[in-house]
Amino acid sequence: MGIPAFWDRRRSVAQLEPALQFLLPHEGGWSNRRNDRGGPTMHGITLAVAQRYGILTEDALRAISDADVERIYRAEFWRFDGIQSQAVASKIMDLCVNFGGGTEVRMVQKILGVQPDGAYGPATEAAVNAQDPDSLISAICAASVARYNEIEAAHPEDQEFLAGWLVRARAVPDAA
Repeated sequence: MGIPAFWDRRRSVAQLEPALQFLLPHEGGWSNRRNDRGGPTMHGITLAVAQRYGILTEDALRAISDADVERIYRAEFWRFDGIQSQAVASKIMDLCVNFGGGTEVRMVQKILGVQPDGAYGPATEAAVNAQDPDSLISAICAASVARYNEIEAAHPEDQEFLAGWLVRARAVPDAA
């Protein structure tokens, strides 16, 4: 008779852990660079965000546990359980973290032809899942490159970050 459809979907749904494996190397460890508007950051988590989770000082942020990193990413950024392609979910999350807010979601919505409101919901998820993952990732990469170039043009002081941003924009997660 074959595998029931609901089981096949459950096996193909994205998970946070592989997304973190893709994202964390881009974020690196501790950072507190003068020109970085994010301020003190560890594994991509700013002190301002960490403080909402009881991590109150720079020293505490530097010593953040892996469990707390996962807990914060799950609460703050991960909402992509329903995406059928792990690679697409990982790419969207990575750039949501780097751009902040709903910027990446709006970018994806524009690519998909969905109302670009920055809110990731059922209509956006359905449109994501209806796309060829490789084509969607290519379009996200291209839009991300354009966005990073816009940021640098508007904020010339960010030029020191542009090369790294472009590497990140072009990075493609594993399909697993």
